[in-house]
Amino acid sequence: MRRLPGAVEELRGLRAARWIRESTSGQFDRYGPEAQAELQDRAIARLGLADTGLAWRAAHSGRTVYRSAEMAAMLQAARDGAFDVLLVGYVSRWQRNLRQTLNLLEDTLQPAGVAVYFCDEEILSSSERHWDQLVDEAKDAERYSRRLSRLIMEGYASKRASQRDSGGRPPYGFTRNAAKLLEPEPAQVPTVRRIYELSAGGLPDREVAHSVALPLC
Repeated sequence: MRRLPGAVEELRGLRAARWIRESTSGQFDRYGPEAQAELQDRAIARLGLADTGLAWRAAHSGRTVYRSAEMAAMLQAARDGAFDVLLVGYVSRWQRNLRQTLNLLEDTLQPAGVAVYFCDEEILSSSERHWDQLVDEAKDAERYSRRLSRLIMEGYASKRASQRDSGGRPPYGFTRNAAKLLEPEPAQVPTVRRIYELSAGGLPDREVAHSVALPLC
């Protein structure tokens, strides 16, 4: 196993790769890809790292990104010795799963000789001095995700109960009015009727979709 850097000062000259994550492919916020890349650029210049050009970009929920193809590819590259330091722009962009953060660091990355550097908080995963802060930041990232999920679920439940509206993207045949509530889309009503007729007649979903020229999704 390659020796892990015990302090930020020991990063100079090591080979760096990048991890960039968004929750969805269309997401854009202050933690967006450009902001993450800028923090990584600054860290490479300030710490004297060698940029390998390796980068993994994941559009995936932070709670389950550890199961993504991008994470698997990054971990394999670490095992293969392709880089020494993984740069993460923001702690929350790594993942929002405390258990998996610790699992991946202790069971895969560190045994492969790879440290993770979180640019926003200047935390080095292999530094004993930074360990408490790393755990606190990872816990806060997951706490935020769990709280947001709970609030969204409670909001949808309230909307269903008070306004008979399921929330989210309208199903085919419906649109949202000025009050953001569901109402029928007149132009699509004949197609919706036809879908119900075909389904009631026992036609499989795929054949129903083909019959009305709509994608099966």
